[in-house]
Amino acid sequence: MVGVPRSSGCATCVKRRCDERLPGCAKCETYGKPCPGYDRGFKFITGKPYRTRRRPPGNGSSSPNKQRSDRVSPNAGNHSQSASQVAVQKEQPWCLISGDINVMQSLEALIEDFSQPAPSSQKHIVSHWFSYLPSVYGHNRTLDATIKSFAAHHFGKIFQNNQMIAYARSAYGESLHRLRKSLKNPSECLSSHIFCSVVLLCLYELFTDTEDPESWMKHAKGLGQLVKIRGPDRYCNELDISLLKVSRGLIVMHSMFSGEACFLATQEWHQMMRQQCAPGISSDLHQSIEQFFAYFTYAPSLVHRFYHLKEIDITTPEALQIISATLEQALDLQSKLAPWYEQFSQIAPPPSETLTSTDDLTYPIVLTYSDMTHASIYCGYYAYMIIIHEVLKTFGYPGPHAAMVIYFRDQICRSVEYSSVGVLGPYRLGFPLRVAIEVADPATRSWILARLSQFSKIYAASQPKNFEPILGSNEH
Repeated sequence: MVGVPRSSGCATCVKRRCDERLPGCAKCETYGKPCPGYDRGFKFITGKPYRTRRRPPGNGSSSPNKQRSDRVSPNAGNHSQSASQVAVQKEQPWCLISGDINVMQSLEALIEDFSQPAPSSQKHIVSHWFSYLPSVYGHNRTLDATIKSFAAHHFGKIFQNNQMIAYARSAYGESLHRLRKSLKNPSECLSSHIFCSVVLLCLYELFTDTEDPESWMKHAKGLGQLVKIRGPDRYCNELDISLLKVSRGLIVMHSMFSGEACFLATQEWHQMMRQQCAPGISSDLHQSIEQFFAYFTYAPSLVHRFYHLKEIDITTPEALQIISATLEQALDLQSKLAPWYEQFSQIAPPPSETLTSTDDLTYPIVLTYSDMTHASIYCGYYAYMIIIHEVLKTFGYPGPHAAMVIYFRDQICRSVEYSSVGVLGPYRLGFPLRVAIEVADPATRSWILARLSQFSKIYAASQPKNFEPILGSNEH
């Protein structure tokens, strides 16, 4: 369009060739001018969150549950209708107008999106954490920039608005710049606000980075270091507890894929997390989930031993010792998970079988769960059992381990239709599918890659290229 600058550079050097470095460009630095950043002037328009118009009862009307199921597609990456109602418009050409009331309004819509499809009484721990964002916004400039970046990217992807996505990148650069300063400030570095910023930045990478499959690992490593430095005694309010519950899955996954020991695998951390019950969860369910996560923190050490054996001569005395220790650990975890599963299945109903709604020929019978939290724990259990049985099968321990690997792999795949719904669906399935694809035959692998390709439109970490085999052969 005539008269509209096509450069995405900063306001000062838009007529020059700008390197677009963040948080400020080199041109401004050379000329001794403060870089005004890359904002292009949009705002979230204040408005009421979308609500489905009520239909009068009568012929042709459906129940509330039926109306709700009609609005939610079984395919991952679909968003609730509320988000698409948040209007965005261009304002003054070089001035970002984002008053607090507009950011707060946007957060309301974002929280609703990330809570779907579950009702408020059945929120997943991650979506529950998002509900704290309005209360912490406006108290810390590092966290404010991070919140704006995450929200702008979310709505930019929904509307396919490149201007919003560009602003999200700019705010992301600002948040990183501020975070470095905050981490050097003794009075701020261990605060809940900075902890919240680090968690949100890690999630931002998972949702946005399409170039570097390991970018989230760098943030997850920093997140783990911060959690460790803060120490177990600092998690004593609801926000910190929720942030820790969100963080630990990322910390365990980073440990597993990086080869680094998982510091959460200690009685001190286990005891602290058992004492801190997240809101809205019964005591029995809380204790059962915490017991599973305590076992889950030992998964990295099992995988590290197993992976190490894939790279060395297994006939050496050293290898034989590692094999013995690995088998002993796998059998110990199997013996502990068996009674845990019996107890958990009494608290959280096991999934039921139903016909797929997508005419899927590979998995025509799928699994449905009582709620998303239960589904997440069950899928985590299936993934853990794959690892254990794969170890036992590889080293020739007696038992139908090959069949069990296939069974638990298929349980994960049959859970995809239920668990992948909503913005957070691909996030919930990240670890289970990562394990399932390691043991998939060619047909199942193709099926998983097709699902991942769909997820990656919203959740960048689901790009198929990020799921290259790690542990070895896919032939079963």
